[in-house]
Amino acid sequence: MHGIPVYMSKQARLRAERADAEARAKRDRMARVQVSDEVWSAFRASLGATPVSVALGELVRREVGRRERRGASDEQGIRLALQDARVLAGELQEMIVRLEREASPTRPRAA
Repeated sequence: MHGIPVYMSKQARLRAERADAEARAKRDRMARVQVSDEVWSAFRASLGATPVSVALGELVRREVGRRERRGASDEQGIRLALQDARVLAGELQEMIVRLEREASPTRPRAA
């Protein structure tokens, strides 16, 4: 059908454009999470004021990024994967520093 001109009214064209835009719009996704009550409670407590939906969205984005990094083969994909890996490495380094401070024998113990 490509290449064959199709004539439609302005109203029909606008309706089709609006439907197309709505289909491409950002949509929420829903999923169930299967973890123990203890794990879920710890996760919720660690979020503080961050909504669960935002935290789970970030986890999904990280997982997609991880898979893309592992499969990057073109030059642009490799550059993006490298940039993403550097961000993760920085986060890991911050965690290492914090944990080393916590484990330090010179650190006063909380009673």
